[in-house]
Amino acid sequence: MRHGSRVVGWETHLIQRAQAGEQVAFELLVDRHRSVLYSMALRMLRNPDDANDVVQETILKAWRNLADFDAERPIRPWLCRICANCCVDVVRDRKRDGQSLDDQQTQIADPVELEATAASQIQHGAVISAIERLPDRYRQIVFMRHFRHMDVGEIAEALNKPEGTIKSWLFRARSLLRKDLGVALG
Repeated sequence: MRHGSRVVGWETHLIQRAQAGEQVAFELLVDRHRSVLYSMALRMLRNPDDANDVVQETILKAWRNLADFDAERPIRPWLCRICANCCVDVVRDRKRDGQSLDDQQTQIADPVELEATAASQIQHGAVISAIERLPDRYRQIVFMRHFRHMDVGEIAEALNKPEGTIKSWLFRARSLLRKDLGVALG
């Protein structure tokens, strides 16, 4: 499809149609990225029900804010950013409600395995808490890099920042985490 003097891609065309109010176009866009959003939410939250809720919340927020989205940009990083922010909200709510960060079944019979799982959960909780104490921009790139497994270029594109800035922020975030946790991070 031509738009002016440039060729418009299929996804860009769908975004433009969705921005014009076509719900079917938006549903097609979301369907393309739903599994990625769910996988990301599940990795971050470790709870299938919470992951499904976050995906639904992500879709609602994306629909409400689609008019502000630049149709020339890829939509996946934007959707992933919304999803990550929703996951952070869930983790924050869990902490506020006094729940464990990892409400998983404890149906493990082997005491050694149970101890290892408990130690892992404590360590995971300490890392998540340390990440939550980071300044917003550092926390966001740590989640993008280490939970969503985005490379520096993808993060730079999603945040509309130079790669050098992202590398610098990531280095600074890791330094702050090392200091907070007293460990060596990769």
